[in-house]
Amino acid sequence: SQVATVDQLSEGRAIVAVGIGALAPELPATGEVSGVRERAERLDDGIDLMRALWAGNTHYQGPHYQYGIEDNDIVSAAQPVQQPIPIWVVGVWPRPRSMRRVLRCQGVIPQYQGEGTPDDLRALGAWLRENDAPPNLDIIAEGQTPAGDRSAAVEQVAPWAKAGATWWLENNWGSPAHSAERMAQVSDRLRAGP
Repeated sequence: SQVATVDQLSEGRAIVAVGIGALAPELPATGEVSGVRERAERLDDGIDLMRALWAGNTHYQGPHYQYGIEDNDIVSAAQPVQQPIPIWVVGVWPRPRSMRRVLRCQGVIPQYQGEGTPDDLRALGAWLRENDAPPNLDIIAEGQTPAGDRSAAVEQVAPWAKAGATWWLENNWGSPAHSAERMAQVSDRLRAGP
């Protein structure tokens, strides 16, 4: 319902990104499912559940999640503007099961074996086309561009665009999420513009 609300507020511009999640060794054991296969199965079921809720379905029965409201229940999911809201999924290239999941979604955030290059993205794009990916499927590239040097930023992003990336996600996975340094970097990058 949060994504549907953002979609309403943005007049149909929400995108949701999903993945199986990372297990951080510094986090305590919480009893959550930790196996890759089990998390992937729950991700698939969760994608189906989100779509059912956004479509206004009042019941859903999947292998891991169940949802149901009766006519007299007050609770219902918010209805988004977009049908469906685009789902971008992390896809591990070239793992077949992961790539088949991508074919069910509107975008892929590639995870590569190693750093990943524009050639890897080009190969992923070719596989998607050969396997009847949805038209206009977004292929995302990501990294960190310098805030103070627009030409260097363009030089960094251009090979990815040429290889077929439709979006660039600016990220900084190396520093703590809420550190003062990270927040300053994010602010500097936003001020520098696209």
